[in-house]
Amino acid sequence: MWLALTAVAVADKPIAIGTADVLKPAPVVVLSFPAAVFDHIKGPTAIFYFSPTCPHCQDVMPTVNALVGETAHEWLGMASSRATRLEIERFKTEYKPEFQILHDDLNAAFATAVSARSTPAIYIVYPREKSAIRADDPPNAVALRDGYAPFSRGMEGLFYLRSNLGSPFSHFDRYQGPRVCGSCHQVEHKSWVITHHAASYRTLYARDQATDTACVGCHVTGIDAPGGFTLADHASPMRDVTCEACHGPGGPHNPSTTKPVDPKSSCESCHDADHSINFSVAKGLPHIDHFVAADMSDEALKARIIAIGNGEAERPLLAFPDGPTAGSQACKSCHKSEHKKWSASPHAKAMKRLTGDKAAAETCVRCHATPKGFGLDSKTEGFHTDESVGCESCHGGGGAHIAAPSKENIVGLGSSCPECVIEAVCTSCHTPQWDPQWDLKSRLEAIKH
Repeated sequence: MWLALTAVAVADKPIAIGTADVLKPAPVVVLSFPAAVFDHIKGPTAIFYFSPTCPHCQDVMPTVNALVGETAHEWLGMASSRATRLEIERFKTEYKPEFQILHDDLNAAFATAVSARSTPAIYIVYPREKSAIRADDPPNAVALRDGYAPFSRGMEGLFYLRSNLGSPFSHFDRYQGPRVCGSCHQVEHKSWVITHHAASYRTLYARDQATDTACVGCHVTGIDAPGGFTLADHASPMRDVTCEACHGPGGPHNPSTTKPVDPKSSCESCHDADHSINFSVAKGLPHIDHFVAADMSDEALKARIIAIGNGEAERPLLAFPDGPTAGSQACKSCHKSEHKKWSASPHAKAMKRLTGDKAAAETCVRCHATPKGFGLDSKTEGFHTDESVGCESCHGGGGAHIAAPSKENIVGLGSSCPECVIEAVCTSCHTPQWDPQWDLKSRLEAIKH
């Protein structure tokens, strides 16, 4: 069943506070069009305003052509006044727009009429109905009913929605994207933007693994599904782990859904033993609070978004199982060669780099020594400062493993995709702030054991 078309509240939190604005008809604005454009407005018309050399306009053309074939509007293209005829012809040859293209005049009369500030944009205009014509209407008057300025990929679902306000979710039987979800679910979308899910594709792109099929599926939404992500489409609105990665295509609005999707059921399909340390749904859910942004100041939101984008935000899910650590000396009896290799590494001498007050400061020591325990009491238990960064700093507490050696009771840092987990462990200390030259591959080679 579709959700109500007005905002509701759950546990005193307003859900979809933007719904009323999105689902109400826009106020009609009467504009005066240049005669050359006015003569083409015979019925409801979508005008695509663009610059033929604009990369954003070029990127959105497949989307616009799809809209032309699936909407009842007439379509008209309007190239900006700065475009040359040669540029327009090249654009037509390469992108094959399925509508006539006009060229704004040198005075930018069309752009002035619609107050255009950027490209690409779409304006929905109607001829003035006879019953609505007033004596003070300007010449060549048309009614502007809606506008998308700028218009980009990911907004087509919103276009369909507003084109059919009587049944706005009838097309929600496929992935829509966060731009569409966020138009109504504004606080929820803002809260998603400040999660690691919203930057999950960046971690692949930054490491040149954005075309690795073994990795991409868990860093995007709906890969190879209708409306979902397509491999190597780095500008796709479906990159990252978006709303529908958990709530399913179209979410609860999907008209073909007979049973509600439990969003919690999707967590462990990606956060499995190979790719997440000590993960549980109960542990993860508090960090995707859909309303956390409601009480945040603009300054706090901006700082959080920057931290997420730069990879500097805290990662509370990166935590080893609770319990004491035994110290690297306890590992030596079984792992002699590994212990020898570690003893000669910078990790084993990390505490020597701390001088003065820093050698006693917990904020410094936590990255220069192994904690005596992981869990809620680890801060009070102190650190193995005598061994600096020991085995258990990377593999977790080894008590159970020492008592009964098994791959099941020590963190092996993954098997199918070890580097992504290893990097997460390493960069909890090797941050851009403290180690700006850090490189995973060279460092892994240096500590190979």
